[in-house]
Amino acid sequence: MKYDFKMKEATNSKEAIVSILDAINHNAVWLNKCQSDNARIIISLGDDIKEKYLNELTDEQVIDLFVELKTEYYNYKDNTIWN
Repeated sequence: MKYDFKMKEATNSKEAIVSILDAINHNAVWLNKCQSDNARIIISLGDDIKEKYLNELTDEQVIDLFVELKTEYYNYKDNTIWN
């Protein structure tokens, strides 16, 4: 099975929010590896509340969440490409 999802890049917190929402709405399987409190909360929230919750986080928290998701995305890609 070919996996065509590509996580968007981000250079600021607003772009990071768009990328995070895109990944979560895509329901990527590698999201299960994200273990931070913010990741677990945002994944479990309803669709209408996710963006509001992300907008209430500080820029640093959004960037940390984006980095966590991006790291797991690359780990997943590395494991699926080489296996």
